[in-house]
Amino acid sequence: MEGETVIINSQSYLSMIWEAIASVGWYIVGVVILSIWMYPYLEEKYKSWKQKKDDEEYSAKYHKNPDLFEERMRAVEAARQRLQQKYLEEAERAKQQEEERKKLKQEALKKLLNGTEGGNKLGTGESSSYLRDEYNPLMGESSRGYRAPKRSCCGKKCG
Repeated sequence: MEGETVIINSQSYLSMIWEAIASVGWYIVGVVILSIWMYPYLEEKYKSWKQKKDDEEYSAKYHKNPDLFEERMRAVEAARQRLQQKYLEEAERAKQQEEERKKLKQEALKKLLNGTEGGNKLGTGESSSYLRDEYNPLMGESSRGYRAPKRSCCGKKCG
């Protein structure tokens, strides 16, 4: 008998809870939807309130002790100077590397123009026996080359 009463009591508790939820269920759904819809507005208001509060605390703190403000401004200026110095060093290093690249290019160009290093003209050297002087394959000649036959509508000659 005791086991049955426990089951009946637990069922009655569940049914009471369900009835309470069912009676106010649409209100809960409405509050959830309204909360989702209002979230961006409330978040913006909270952030502006928090920013205003932080600004007031900051001004109160440094108004009481101006030495803290001076110390903080010196630290900020020192950080800016370090970043500026690092930037100038990197710019100088990049400039030196660019100058070195230009020098290497000029040396390579001088070697190429002096003929100490570089390519050969087409038709010179050992393989020139079958090529004529001053022959340029891109220019072509009227007596040489393949000429494709005319295309017609059919494979037979049309008369």
